[in-house]
Amino acid sequence: MGSPGSAVAEPRRTVSGPLPGYRCLDGPVPTFHAPRLAGEAREVRGYLSQGSGALAGILGAEAPDGPHTPGGGVSPVRAFLVADEDWHGAPRENAHPYPPGLPYFTRSVDPPALVLPERLSAVFRPRTGALLPLTVWHELAHATLLDREVVRAPLWLGELVPQAVSAAVAGRVGLPLGEHLGRVDPAPGFTVRTFRGPAGAEEQMKFQNLLLLFGTAALRDFGEGFIGRIFRALWDEKDVVGEARAEGLLARSLGPGGQEWLRSRPEF
Repeated sequence: MGSPGSAVAEPRRTVSGPLPGYRCLDGPVPTFHAPRLAGEAREVRGYLSQGSGALAGILGAEAPDGPHTPGGGVSPVRAFLVADEDWHGAPRENAHPYPPGLPYFTRSVDPPALVLPERLSAVFRPRTGALLPLTVWHELAHATLLDREVVRAPLWLGELVPQAVSAAVAGRVGLPLGEHLGRVDPAPGFTVRTFRGPAGAEEQMKFQNLLLLFGTAALRDFGEGFIGRIFRALWDEKDVVGEARAEGLLARSLGPGGQEWLRSRPEF
């Protein structure tokens, strides 16, 4: 796989910590990796750098470059690209490891971390060249949103934000999404609001992909400004957000015509 990062030699450090012996690629999001995953780590670090810079721009903030500046937008975070054989030792809050192949965000280390598997689980679909960068940007958006206290809100709203971010980053860095979106089922038998758990992994993937379609449509019709507005709306909320409140927050974040647009969308 090609790397979006620089082709010049990169400084590496061998570090101790949750995964002893892992090496670190410096950058806006320091990326720790097993020695045998150096090439994959450069690719992931490139996507993280793209996502960090784009997300800072989307939120109207400076990208992180060294120590976190109070009042900045993108939270300080690091990433671990974890080899299959080390998955059980990856940092996490839970006593038991996450299922192999599923990326996640954890506050069990300081600074918090994105934990990325050596290879994504087969449940991640569609399998296109856009899948890995979209997944990395999705997790980075989650980390940024959760950098502050966020009240409980409907699942669809909490997951729409990172899906919209990932599509917006793709637009900023010039990653075509036509093939990827063309393989997504636009009518999986539920809408983003009627999806209910518990659900199997395949159904959850269909839900995430439907949100990606929905977020992409919102970007097309309203521009990326609504993303910063919904981030701030969720950060400012003090009480649990119910369904009606969630719809209102999103409609106002979209701007004029937002309510009517939501009611017209088949995904919603």
